[in-house]
Amino acid sequence: MIMPAFIPEDIVEKIKADTDILELINEFVTLKKAGKDYVGLCPFHREKTPSFTVVPAKEFFYCFGCGASGNAVNFIMRHENLEYPEALRFLAKRAGIAIPESIKAESKTGEIYRAVEFAQNYFVGQLKNSPAYEYIKSRGISDGTIAEFGIGFAPAGWDNLYKRIKSEKLPVDIFERAGLLVRKDRSDETAQVGMSGYYDKFRNRLIFPIANVAGRIVGFGGRALSDEEGPKYLNSPETAIYHKGSILYGLNQAKHHIREAGRAIITEGYFDYISLYQAGIKNVVAVSGTGFTPDQAALLARFGGEVVLLYDADSAGLKATFRAIDVIFNAGLEPLIARLPADFDPDSFVRQKGVVEMRRLIDSALGYLEFIRDSLPDHFGKLPISQQQKVISSMAEIAQKISDELKLELFIRKVAEIFDLPAKVMTGFHRPKPGAAIRKAPKMIGRADFEKQFLGFLLANPEFIEECAISVKSENFIEPSNREIYRKLCKVDGAAFKIGDFLEQFIDDNARTRLTEIIVNEAGGAPPDILFTAFVQKFKNLQVSDRLSQIRSEIAQAEREGDFKAVERLSREFHDLQIAANRKVV
Repeated sequence: MIMPAFIPEDIVEKIKADTDILELINEFVTLKKAGKDYVGLCPFHREKTPSFTVVPAKEFFYCFGCGASGNAVNFIMRHENLEYPEALRFLAKRAGIAIPESIKAESKTGEIYRAVEFAQNYFVGQLKNSPAYEYIKSRGISDGTIAEFGIGFAPAGWDNLYKRIKSEKLPVDIFERAGLLVRKDRSDETAQVGMSGYYDKFRNRLIFPIANVAGRIVGFGGRALSDEEGPKYLNSPETAIYHKGSILYGLNQAKHHIREAGRAIITEGYFDYISLYQAGIKNVVAVSGTGFTPDQAALLARFGGEVVLLYDADSAGLKATFRAIDVIFNAGLEPLIARLPADFDPDSFVRQKGVVEMRRLIDSALGYLEFIRDSLPDHFGKLPISQQQKVISSMAEIAQKISDELKLELFIRKVAEIFDLPAKVMTGFHRPKPGAAIRKAPKMIGRADFEKQFLGFLLANPEFIEECAISVKSENFIEPSNREIYRKLCKVDGAAFKIGDFLEQFIDDNARTRLTEIIVNEAGGAPPDILFTAFVQKFKNLQVSDRLSQIRSEIAQAEREGDFKAVERLSREFHDLQIAANRKVV
């Protein structure tokens, strides 16, 4: 597997210049304007209150919660798990910029992406004139939808993909790491088929490519066309790029529709998703091979505030609905439940009843508590005490998993109102109070804090960097991270300075975090030239103070050693420095 290695600097600059960081990140996070900046839920850690900030004027992002920061390239590197050259290629393709080719072995993650892309092209090419094509057409899926979702076919037989890989002289081990080939075990049934080495993971299956939120294919789901191919549905195994608990099928197509509607509809299957999307209900996603997870909830929280659970009407679908409720609450989302008639799933309902009825059913979705109330066989107050107790216990269990205090209080109040419960019963809905909070470290004060303020000033006013490098030396900084930042800052061209590009120079997490804090809390207030003079004078005063402290130590050492000439010389220097410092005090 190969990829472009060296990318000319002028092309790199063009890629960065043609990438609007606000437009880019808005594809992955719903951002709202806050003054000159934009805020949203961080895509790199779970949160309910937005702490992720994009500063378009500086082409820079940062998160107050987890410390993630950088420019557009850094964002894509982290979000897509790409190395630097691959992130540049991602952005270049997005901007329509051609990159000259040169040859170099690519990263392990890049190799897996390439293997998955190769397999996708192979599966798509096998679909027409196959039993899978006849099957999917019988399910009412149009050619346009098939093409839009890249649906393909893995032919029957143990080693069709394997043979194609070998004929192209591609490294087989990479396809094994991508979950597309399985190494043959002498003890299993493949030992009888006369093959050598590997066999195909997907055989005689309709193939649904699974993409991440950026639209890049990371794995596959396969629907069996016969009972001989194992389970009805088979997903790719976990790989370096595919983590099934962190992926929602169809989110790359649906994210803008979810943002527009303010809500996401969740289904359990590929056909459920595709049928709804094809019918025009496009703010929909599907879980695939997993229950609804906290990572998936956090992913949805970036785009909408409500989640409609549209699961099958059978008992398994009902259980999956209830399991998802507390996950949704804890992501800061509002769960709603749409109840399908018996013997229907979303796919069959929309095909038989039509899109108008499906929209009506979705729009009539109930909140969790109303859903519980309407699902009871009788009025709550008329139920046997044992059943009342079970209902109350199940709601209390959900309540204790709601971490947001305001949402918890509102939930408890609504339970009491809907089920007419006395206040004494509601005490069991509150979580046990945690122990004493860990005392936070006091804010940094003194010299290190001053150094941060000074660096913040230079980052905000890079035109002073060159002049400052003459007056202030890096050894004047006592904090190592501050010293490293200043040393690198003195080497940049202030006229062409960009914060996002400067961040790329910092690999060490401590220095990078410190730099992000400085950028966020940069100095301001007085005119820059006045601030600059004050900062430089302060550093000169600190330099004198440092030398006075050092002289005291040297005098004490000389006295212990009986070197009275040194004591006299150092005392004279100490006296002269003090007089000079006092003269400068106004």
